[in-house]
Amino acid sequence: MEKNVILTDFARVINSDRYQYTESDIFLMEGMEEKVAIFDMYFRKTEDGGFAVVSGIQEVISLIDILNSTSAKEKRIYFSEIIKEKHLLDYLVDLKFTGEIYAMRDGEIAYPNEPIVTIKAPLIQAKILETPILNIMNMHMAIATKASRVTRAAYPHAVTSFGSRRAHGFDSAVAGNKAAYIGGCSSHSNLVTEYKYGIPSVGTMAHSYIQTFGVGREAERKAFDLFIKHRRERESNTLVLLIDTYNTLEIGIKNAIAAFKENGIDDDYNGAYGIRIDSGDLAYLSKKCRKALDDAGLKKAKIFLTNALNEDLIRSLKEQGACADIFGVGDAIAVSKSNPCFGGVYKIVQVDNEPLIKLSEDVIKISNPGFKEVYRIYDKNNIAYADLITLMEGDEDKERLLQGRDIIITDESYEFKSSKLKAGEYTVKPLTIKYVEGGEITENFKDLLDVKGSRDYYLSNLEKISPERKRLDNPHKYKVDLSKALTDLKYGLIKDIKGQTS
Repeated sequence: MEKNVILTDFARVINSDRYQYTESDIFLMEGMEEKVAIFDMYFRKTEDGGFAVVSGIQEVISLIDILNSTSAKEKRIYFSEIIKEKHLLDYLVDLKFTGEIYAMRDGEIAYPNEPIVTIKAPLIQAKILETPILNIMNMHMAIATKASRVTRAAYPHAVTSFGSRRAHGFDSAVAGNKAAYIGGCSSHSNLVTEYKYGIPSVGTMAHSYIQTFGVGREAERKAFDLFIKHRRERESNTLVLLIDTYNTLEIGIKNAIAAFKENGIDDDYNGAYGIRIDSGDLAYLSKKCRKALDDAGLKKAKIFLTNALNEDLIRSLKEQGACADIFGVGDAIAVSKSNPCFGGVYKIVQVDNEPLIKLSEDVIKISNPGFKEVYRIYDKNNIAYADLITLMEGDEDKERLLQGRDIIITDESYEFKSSKLKAGEYTVKPLTIKYVEGGEITENFKDLLDVKGSRDYYLSNLEKISPERKRLDNPHKYKVDLSKALTDLKYGLIKDIKGQTS
């Protein structure tokens, strides 16, 4: 029977799979809890074989604040219900995070196998954060990455995210709209997203609003007239009329034009105004409506197209010459409909300075060992040329990059594929940022609170990706290479393991 309890924010921290606590019990019994472990969160592939957009880092770092600020009394209330081993219970009640967290920032463009989040902490602290971190990052990055695809398809037209009603629950609706915004959407429709993150919400009207005034031409005309009269002087003075409730061309567009004119709404209006079409042949109807609006002198009227749109339908509409200023996209973004499982993983890569590796019959599942960070290299035109994953310490390639010296980067899979970067002909940017040190959140966290700043950061990075690597179908492969030190470490470990199988 479901318990009638109110879950506080701390429930997010322990939103875990049971095995993480089963293993933690063993670590505690064996006196391993103080071993310093390093885990990487990363992804192995994307829907299109291209890049992903980072989102969710703000929420991950907030987990640490929740964990460390929750009282022992409250922790005991939760843990005593689910942890029956007294020694583990007592340990968890007093647990605080004392380690370090490194991550790419929200809005970063990331590629497969690059560490997005790295946790360096005592073993149990790092272990129990696995599911909470993946729960956050997989949802956020799925939506932000899908939003990137949709908005790239729509460019230069704007996209509004309004799939809250199709999202997978409350958190998905609220945080998902934030992720969609970071991934390039110009606006969203969710009130709590606005309340929590400060991103203004937008909205038009529903068919039910029009139907409330009756059936047919006069009912719709009255609905439009009252909407304009009551909304034109409000702070949000956007006037978008939904015109396909009864008949788009014979009733809806004619009523909209009449309502605008009767209320003095024209191209001198100081707010945005226009129409929305939510059904039918959107390309054909939008062109007919554009002509009608222009003939009526309403040349600045916007046309908002909706109805189960995704990146493929948007591209098709543009190819057909649809007249659209804004595309409204719902479930395609809200649940990343064509690729709903992002597939991020959380793998241990080091314990007490001993690098670790996971092997597999599937090459894609072989992990990169050790404590790592990521650098992005730009060519003379400030276009992203390659990413280099290096060891955090003792890596000669990293030092060469930071000093701007000549460096050779080599494809991990094909040694004959290498590039020489000459001093003065490239620039470099570190993508790995420290957000938590000694259990304390650093000043870098403040940047994550500026959600518009994260969106702007993504858009500025997008401009530095070549067109061939931004295309939605078969994007040109981007170079993500391992430093020589990391390559030697990885294949040295593989060789050692293979030697044990003979």
